[in-house]
Amino acid sequence: MAAEVELHRWETGRGRPVLCIHETGTSSESWQSLAEALGERARTIAYDRRGWGRSGAPEPYTRTTVHEQAEDATRVLADAGAAPALLCGAGLGAVVALDLILQRPQLARAAVAIEPPLLAFLEAATEALSEDGESLRQAVRNGGPEAGVDLFLAGVLPALGAGAGRLPDSLAGAVRERPLSLFAELAAVASWPLPLAEMARNRVPVRVVAFESGPSLLRDAARETAGRLAATELRELPAGDRLGAAPPLADLIAEL
Repeated sequence: MAAEVELHRWETGRGRPVLCIHETGTSSESWQSLAEALGERARTIAYDRRGWGRSGAPEPYTRTTVHEQAEDATRVLADAGAAPALLCGAGLGAVVALDLILQRPQLARAAVAIEPPLLAFLEAATEALSEDGESLRQAVRNGGPEAGVDLFLAGVLPALGAGAGRLPDSLAGAVRERPLSLFAELAAVASWPLPLAEMARNRVPVRVVAFESGPSLLRDAARETAGRLAATELRELPAGDRLGAAPPLADLIAEL
């Protein structure tokens, strides 16, 4: 069972509930532009995942799992009285959303999974993951956690930090403030046992989102995920990241 921690959340709007689950290295503030684009079309609920923003974390916080994160999301839905909700997740948050629709489909009416980093589907990613892990360990050995964070944010870790280089400074501050939360999460997706049978039986409508100009590994992982998950459609957006794609994402959510 996940160790309970205090989770900060905020919400806006009055429509059907949408639960937003942020990616590694950010906080719930990353959903502000989407919430504004949704306006009154949805009751947008966003929360800081454990270890980020104004939420708590276990002491010591050394690792987490997708299932633990899904337990947190379940608790937020219960506290907000928002189930069933549309689940909108990015990065690790997208995998958390997928875990919820597969294990607890009664909590979700639909899901939008933005760049789910399920690199286990990609044979080419195995070597990249190994190289990224060694680069990160070397950076931490030489310069401490701050050096590891700098490497992550530089966008030069194609597997462990795919897309991190696109984070604006206003959001990147979250990982600089809580670097240990970054390291606690890096193995979470890789350790998630891919529930292939459940994916093939899925009945919750899902839109998997990739960006045409995004990292190739994430685009390939999105295609593989959409191809293996029943009741799913792949949507490719032209913007380079989801912050710039808030209006089309809001329209995609509104149509589900």
